[in-house]
Amino acid sequence: MSKYFKEASKYFGIIFFVILLVIPTMGGLNPAGQRALAVFILVLSFWVTHVLPLSVTSLLGIALLPLLDIMSIEYTFSLFGSKAIFFILGALILASGLYQTGLGSRLAFKIISFSGSSPLKLLYGILFTAAFLSLIMPEHAVAALLFPIVLEIAVSLDLKPLESNYGKLLFLTMAWGTVIGGITTYLGGARNLLAVGLLEKHYGISIGFFEWIKYSWPLPFLLLIVFAVIIAKFTVIDIDDTSRSLKKLKAKSEAKGSLSGAEQRLIIILAAVVFSWLFLSTIINIAVTALLGGVLIVAFKVVSWKEVEEYVNWGVILMYGGAIVVASSLVETGVTDWMAARFFSQIELAPFLFIFLLAVFTSILTEGVSNIASVAVILPLAFSAAEAYSLNPILLTLSVALSGGLAFLLPMGTPPNAIAFSSGYYEVKDALKWGLLLKVIGWFIYILVARFYWPLIGLDIFI
Repeated sequence: MSKYFKEASKYFGIIFFVILLVIPTMGGLNPAGQRALAVFILVLSFWVTHVLPLSVTSLLGIALLPLLDIMSIEYTFSLFGSKAIFFILGALILASGLYQTGLGSRLAFKIISFSGSSPLKLLYGILFTAAFLSLIMPEHAVAALLFPIVLEIAVSLDLKPLESNYGKLLFLTMAWGTVIGGITTYLGGARNLLAVGLLEKHYGISIGFFEWIKYSWPLPFLLLIVFAVIIAKFTVIDIDDTSRSLKKLKAKSEAKGSLSGAEQRLIIILAAVVFSWLFLSTIINIAVTALLGGVLIVAFKVVSWKEVEEYVNWGVILMYGGAIVVASSLVETGVTDWMAARFFSQIELAPFLFIFLLAVFTSILTEGVSNIASVAVILPLAFSAAEAYSLNPILLTLSVALSGGLAFLLPMGTPPNAIAFSSGYYEVKDALKWGLLLKVIGWFIYILVARFYWPLIGLDIFI
């Protein structure tokens, strides 16, 4: 069945691509926008069905944009230089240092020792560690820190990439733990601050740091509980215990003896990078800090460049960069505005249904377009449409920002997903299986929070 679905989905993307290229321009779209939408549908269908390697599909999308005269070749290629791409690159270089020096083994041993021999407890440890750290630093920075540690655990357990279900769970748990935790505070993701900034610009209303937490915490808290239950009750954990990993990591740590000079230098560099991520991100962008950290570990001979080349999954850089370029074409040609306008034309819907669909629409859009772009496009339009109903702008802001952070499906949806996917331990279809369920449950939890919790603390639907 999966083979036939893959073939049908491949042709679905191609057919819609051709149709959108030959039919008259749809109302509200410009010709370049319709061609950009055609490229997006084609590329998205190939990403989901894995007709081509993800990186090759992204390159196809980049090539089609200037070929179809959607954007100039210079501008198209310039979009590849997104700060998100360079953050992932710097993060993976730093991760290579943790892995190659063995410092990641030491940290992995500390983490796994707390779980004893329980595979489930180990997954929980990774899940809650990722979520907690995402309260105090950007979620993609957390993924960058945890990735080499989780990889070390997977290697020590002799888990086979794409074969071991537990290997898949290790990396999905790491990625989704950071995603869930990242919606809780301002520090977890830039989209939260962007949403608050737009609210203040339009209405002169500001939301304080702890006030945001007061509004947001039930959604990530309940999602973590649900995800923990899903892991325990519905996933297949195909290993009996983790004791052999504990023994291997312990032996590896003991064999290395005290910290080597390379490890000591790496600790200093990582401490500086994390300090900058935590306290200096408004002065030095975290992508710049990640790149500087990557340069320093090579400059100070923590690792050699050859070791970096062997470790970094360069295909993920191409995949994510191409995804940003294709998604940016939707914004640049007005497709996202067109989609949002068509969505909000249904303003005659009941107010609560409108707010719910607003969250669903944002959550779906953020899988193909960055969550920052989703918030930037949707929130101003939501403010305009909601004025007719006198809807509470704070509630609208939370609806868009929180749902915009719930990217569980595609590796291009958010950097933590891309970093986890670079491990090679799972395919897109593995993320779709549980990610779609988690997203739908997230919508349901959002309904409960918006309907019962927010009014309880004075945040009503209407102003």
